[in-house]
Amino acid sequence: MSARLVKVPILLLVSVWLACGGGSPANVSPTASFSRSPEGVVITGVTIVVFTATASDPDGDVLTLTWDFGDGVSGSGASVTHVYSSEGVFPVSLSIRDGRGGAAALGSTVTTRSLSGRWLLSEGGARFYERGYDIVQAGPALGGQPFAVPDKGCLGALTGVATSPRELSFHFAGCDNEIVVISGIADQGLLSVAGTYTHPSGPPQPIVLAHE
Repeated sequence: MSARLVKVPILLLVSVWLACGGGSPANVSPTASFSRSPEGVVITGVTIVVFTATASDPDGDVLTLTWDFGDGVSGSGASVTHVYSSEGVFPVSLSIRDGRGGAAALGSTVTTRSLSGRWLLSEGGARFYERGYDIVQAGPALGGQPFAVPDKGCLGALTGVATSPRELSFHFAGCDNEIVVISGIADQGLLSVAGTYTHPSGPPQPIVLAHE
């Protein structure tokens, strides 16, 4: 008895193959990395931190990127900005989803600090009467008082502003009633400021402020 050849329509075979998952390869999760600018410690209430993500999906799926800045604020998109309103160390996380169950997650931290505190002035051969400045920061506004040792009480209060990413400028009336202007850029650790000391009687003088 000979076997009889049974012809199965090609369309039926393809339908069975698809039903068994042959036409739906396993979903591959996305990959990503991210960076931020500026690096280092940022000034509370001043520094605009830019987070930038680079993400790809092997399957070509549209990706959703969600950020958690660690201070109760979130964002979305490949590039976002954020200003931290308080001091601390904040855990930043990025979540990437492809809409089909594939996901990736990345994390980092951001340290923020205020400029408030005592900053000592590099005197440069006793060129300046004051020894430093007690700075009080409130948002971008700077206030406070210069100090000298001994202090004759003749230095005026300082007024100024801090701007992103780490610049500051303030002025005050000296003991001669002339207005002194100090400006500079803080380092990545917010431990020192390199800048200039400008008195109306002469050209700007290079200085360094060091956080005590």
